[in-house]
Parts: sequence; structure tokens; C-alpha cells
Amino acid sequence: MPAISASFTKLAWSNLAAQSAEQLSLTATPMLAVLVLDAGPGEIGLLAMVQSLPFFLFAIPMGLIADRTSRRRLILFSELVRALSLFGLIVLSLSPWLSIASLATLGFVGALGTVGFSVGAPALLPALVSVDQLGRANARLELARSAAFAGGPAFNGSGHDVVASGRTAPGDGRAATPAA
Repeated sequence: MPAISASFTKLAWSNLAAQSAEQLSLTATPMLAVLVLDAGPGEIGLLAMVQSLPFFLFAIPMGLIADRTSRRRLILFSELVRALSLFGLIVLSLSPWLSIASLATLGFVGALGTVGFSVGAPALLPALVSVDQLGRANARLELARSAAFAGGPAFNGSGHDVVASGRTAPGDGRAATPAA
């Protein structure tokens, strides 16, 4: 069986990075809401709903766009949207304007970028690999998505452990030091 193209390998790695960033965002946003804004269960539920809404509303329209336009441009534009959303989240978390509404808005925009990427990447595969490699290529994309889905929240949770306990590394054995 011939080797998979370098173009596909780049797509596979970017897929892993994109899916990981999305999972980090999906867990960081509610964590930020709880730790900084003292958000309750209703507000966390609202954030989760708003971050899921783009998948429900835009997956089919994005599929139509992927079928009718440049898939590479869709992927690049989607990643730009998601990167701006994540950058906005960082800036917002350091500003006095942090609120549930602002977190929800950025979460919605970031998820919209994820929908575009999630639809565009598989649609690009036939242009990158031969027909006999499609199954293997699809499997690699899904493996990356699954790894990010499983690892992203765990990684983010370990980051919370560091922030919340005052430790320099998760499980480093030092006693937690309360913030002054």
C-alpha cells in the first residue's frame, strides 16, 4: 500500500491541533466561568448549550459550503475564526469585561469555526489521497478527534489543578498554598 501524502499528514496534524484546541476551549470556558465569575449550574448549562448550538444550526449549511467552494479556504477561514475566538477568550479573561454573555459569545464563535473545520477536513480528503487510501485517512482523522476528545478535558483539568492549588506541576507532591 502506498504511503499517504505529505499534504494529508499536514491535514492530520492540523486536525489533531484543531480538535485539541476545541476540547480545551470547551472545558476552559466553564472552568473560567466558575472560578472567576462564580457561575452556577444554570449558567454552565447555558454556556454548554451555546457552545453546542453551532453544530446543530450550521453543520448542514457548512457541508453545502464545503461541497460548493474551496475546502482549503473553508478550513483556513474556520481556523482563523477559531483562533480569533481563543485569542479573544484570553484577552477577555484578563479584562474587567468578562461575563457569562461574553464567554457564551466567544464560545459560539469558536464552535462555529470548529464546525467549518470538522466539515471541511473530511471533504478535502479525496483531493489529498487516492480512493484506496480514503478509509485509512478517515480513520486517522477520527483517531485524532477521539484522542482530542478524550485528552483535552483531562489536560485542562490538570491545568486547573495547578492554578487552583498553587502547585507548579500537577501532582508534584507539595502542599497547596492558599492565595493571599
